[in-house]
Amino acid sequence: MRKRLEALKNDQKGFTLVELIVVLVILAIMAALLVPALLGYVDRAKEGKYLEEARTIYTAIQVINDERYAKSGKPVAKTGVTDQLTIGEIAEVNKLITPTALGSIDSITYSNNADSHAKFVVTGMTIKFNSQDGNTTNITATLSSGQWSVDLSSATGV
Repeated sequence: MRKRLEALKNDQKGFTLVELIVVLVILAIMAALLVPALLGYVDRAKEGKYLEEARTIYTAIQVINDERYAKSGKPVAKTGVTDQLTIGEIAEVNKLITPTALGSIDSITYSNNADSHAKFVVTGMTIKFNSQDGNTTNITATLSSGQWSVDLSSATGV
Protein backbone atom coordinates (compact mmCIF):
# COMPACT_ATOMS: atom_id res chain seq x y z
CA MET A 1 0.00 0.00 0.00
CA ARG A 2 2.83 2.35 0.87
CA LYS A 3 4.49 1.73 -2.49
CA ARG A 4 1.27 2.52 -4.26
CA LEU A 5 0.86 5.88 -2.44
CA GLU A 6 4.45 6.82 -3.24
CA ALA A 7 3.90 5.90 -6.87
CA LEU A 8 0.78 8.05 -7.02
CA LYS A 9 2.63 10.91 -5.31
CA ASN A 10 5.48 10.77 -7.82
CA ASP A 11 3.15 10.27 -10.80
CA GLN A 12 1.15 13.51 -10.32
CA LYS A 13 0.34 15.34 -13.56
CA GLY A 14 -0.98 18.89 -13.93
CA PHE A 15 0.03 22.51 -13.88
CA THR A 16 1.53 24.43 -11.02
CA LEU A 17 -0.05 27.64 -9.80
CA VAL A 18 2.80 29.67 -11.29
CA GLU A 19 2.27 28.13 -14.74
CA LEU A 20 -1.44 28.94 -14.61
CA ILE A 21 -0.78 32.54 -13.56
CA VAL A 22 1.73 32.99 -16.42
CA VAL A 23 -0.82 31.73 -18.95
CA LEU A 24 -3.49 34.06 -17.55
CA VAL A 25 -1.13 37.04 -17.72
CA ILE A 26 -0.30 36.26 -21.35
CA LEU A 27 -4.01 36.02 -22.20
CA ALA A 28 -4.70 39.31 -20.44
CA ILE A 29 -1.94 41.05 -22.42
CA MET A 30 -3.31 39.67 -25.68
CA ALA A 31 -6.83 40.81 -24.80
CA ALA A 32 -5.56 44.29 -23.89
CA LEU A 33 -3.96 44.55 -27.33
CA LEU A 34 -6.87 43.13 -29.34
CA VAL A 35 -9.91 44.79 -27.76
CA PRO A 36 -9.09 48.37 -28.87
CA ALA A 37 -8.32 47.15 -32.37
CA LEU A 38 -11.64 45.30 -32.58
CA LEU A 39 -13.56 48.32 -31.28
CA GLY A 40 -12.07 50.37 -34.10
CA TYR A 41 -13.47 47.91 -36.64
CA VAL A 42 -16.93 48.18 -35.10
CA ASP A 43 -16.89 52.00 -35.28
CA ARG A 44 -15.70 51.94 -38.91
CA ALA A 45 -18.45 49.45 -39.77
CA LYS A 46 -21.11 51.69 -38.21
CA GLU A 47 -19.73 54.69 -40.03
CA GLY A 48 -19.73 52.73 -43.29
CA LYS A 49 -23.37 51.74 -42.78
CA TYR A 50 -24.49 55.33 -42.39
CA LEU A 51 -22.25 56.46 -45.24
CA GLU A 52 -23.85 53.92 -47.59
CA GLU A 53 -27.31 54.99 -46.50
CA ALA A 54 -26.42 58.65 -47.00
CA ARG A 55 -25.34 57.85 -50.56
CA THR A 56 -28.65 56.06 -51.11
CA ILE A 57 -30.57 59.09 -49.85
CA TYR A 58 -28.45 61.32 -52.09
CA THR A 59 -29.42 59.20 -55.11
CA ALA A 60 -33.11 59.25 -54.09
CA ILE A 61 -33.09 63.04 -53.67
CA GLN A 62 -31.40 63.43 -57.06
CA VAL A 63 -34.13 61.26 -58.64
CA ILE A 64 -36.85 63.31 -56.92
CA ASN A 65 -35.17 66.48 -58.21
CA ASP A 66 -35.07 65.08 -61.74
CA GLU A 67 -38.75 64.15 -61.57
CA ARG A 68 -39.65 67.61 -60.29
CA TYR A 69 -37.54 69.25 -62.99
CA ALA A 70 -39.37 67.22 -65.63
CA LYS A 71 -42.80 68.14 -64.23
CA SER A 72 -42.51 71.69 -62.95
CA GLY A 73 -38.98 72.98 -63.31
CA LYS A 74 -38.70 73.48 -59.52
CA PRO A 75 -36.16 71.63 -57.34
CA VAL A 76 -36.52 70.42 -53.79
CA ALA A 77 -35.85 73.41 -51.51
CA LYS A 78 -32.35 74.12 -50.24
CA THR A 79 -33.22 74.22 -46.53
CA GLY A 80 -35.77 72.31 -44.52
CA VAL A 81 -35.68 69.72 -47.27
CA THR A 82 -37.72 67.07 -45.50
CA ASP A 83 -40.53 69.62 -45.14
CA GLN A 84 -40.52 69.95 -48.95
CA LEU A 85 -40.81 66.22 -49.61
CA THR A 86 -44.20 64.58 -49.88
CA ILE A 87 -45.18 61.84 -47.45
CA GLY A 88 -44.88 59.34 -50.31
CA GLU A 89 -41.36 60.54 -51.14
CA ILE A 90 -40.24 60.25 -47.51
CA ALA A 91 -41.77 56.75 -47.34
CA GLU A 92 -39.88 55.74 -50.50
CA VAL A 93 -36.61 57.03 -49.07
CA ASN A 94 -37.20 55.16 -45.79
CA LYS A 95 -37.83 51.94 -47.74
CA LEU A 96 -34.37 52.26 -49.26
CA ILE A 97 -32.51 52.60 -45.97
CA THR A 98 -32.61 50.10 -43.18
CA PRO A 99 -32.26 49.70 -40.18
CA THR A 100 -32.08 53.47 -39.93
CA ALA A 101 -34.73 56.01 -40.77
CA LEU A 102 -34.36 59.43 -42.30
CA GLY A 103 -34.44 61.98 -39.50
CA SER A 104 -34.11 65.07 -41.66
CA ILE A 105 -32.27 66.55 -44.58
CA ASP A 106 -31.23 69.92 -43.26
CA SER A 107 -29.73 71.46 -46.36
CA ILE A 108 -28.99 70.82 -50.01
CA THR A 109 -26.47 72.64 -52.18
CA TYR A 110 -27.00 72.66 -55.93
CA SER A 111 -24.61 73.13 -58.81
CA ASN A 112 -23.95 76.74 -59.81
CA ASN A 113 -23.83 75.79 -63.48
CA ALA A 114 -25.84 78.11 -65.72
CA ASP A 115 -27.46 75.20 -67.55
CA SER A 116 -31.03 74.93 -66.25
CA HIS A 117 -30.90 71.17 -65.60
CA ALA A 118 -27.50 71.40 -63.90
CA LYS A 119 -29.09 73.71 -61.33
CA PHE A 120 -30.84 70.60 -60.03
CA VAL A 121 -27.65 68.58 -59.52
CA VAL A 122 -27.04 68.10 -55.79
CA THR A 123 -23.45 68.93 -54.84
CA GLY A 124 -23.82 69.01 -51.07
CA MET A 125 -26.25 67.95 -48.35
CA THR A 126 -26.59 67.34 -44.63
CA ILE A 127 -28.60 64.30 -43.50
CA LYS A 128 -29.61 63.35 -39.97
CA PHE A 129 -30.53 59.75 -39.16
CA ASN A 130 -32.72 58.06 -36.57
CA SER A 131 -32.84 54.33 -35.98
CA GLN A 132 -36.17 52.72 -36.75
CA ASP A 133 -36.30 51.30 -33.22
CA GLY A 134 -35.79 54.79 -31.79
CA ASN A 135 -32.61 53.89 -29.89
CA THR A 136 -30.09 55.74 -32.05
CA THR A 137 -30.28 59.43 -32.87
CA ASN A 138 -28.15 62.41 -33.85
CA ILE A 139 -26.03 60.75 -36.52
CA THR A 140 -25.13 63.22 -39.23
CA ALA A 141 -23.80 62.54 -42.73
CA THR A 142 -22.51 65.46 -44.78
CA LEU A 143 -21.62 65.72 -48.46
CA SER A 144 -19.29 68.62 -49.15
CA SER A 145 -16.90 69.17 -52.07
CA GLY A 146 -17.60 65.66 -53.33
CA GLN A 147 -16.58 64.01 -50.02
CA TRP A 148 -18.87 62.30 -47.54
CA SER A 149 -18.28 62.42 -43.81
CA VAL A 150 -20.23 60.78 -40.98
CA ASP A 151 -20.35 62.16 -37.45
CA LEU A 152 -21.09 59.51 -34.83
CA SER A 153 -19.70 61.61 -31.96
CA SER A 154 -23.04 63.01 -30.84
CA ALA A 155 -24.94 59.78 -31.41
CA THR A 156 -26.92 58.22 -28.58
CA GLY A 157 -27.46 54.49 -28.38
CA VAL A 158 -24.68 53.61 -30.84
